[in-house]
Amino acid sequence: MTDPRANMEGNNLLGLGAPNLDWSKSPGRVPGFWVSVVSVVLAVVLPFPALFVALIGLSLSLRAFSVIPAGATGRGLVLVSLALSGAAILAVVVRLVLVFV
Repeated sequence: MTDPRANMEGNNLLGLGAPNLDWSKSPGRVPGFWVSVVSVVLAVVLPFPALFVALIGLSLSLRAFSVIPAGATGRGLVLVSLALSGAAILAVVVRLVLVFV
């Protein structure tokens, strides 16, 4: 068989590698971050609404966290939003404990 497409020698296709995937369009990545930032701000002023907003931000961030592979570009924003949501939930819990003590 003399099919020219079967000739892998010298065509440089093997050196190209896999395409770089764009993870910036992952569902919940950017909205999860902004909702997490809002929840941290609300945790200082209004604890109960902040808890609900933080849970929404946490769910959006977890959705994006499950889609983006480790080491991919864009995973850092998801990790920051997870940390912000966790900090807001922790702040609300600490504030409620201090109120009842």
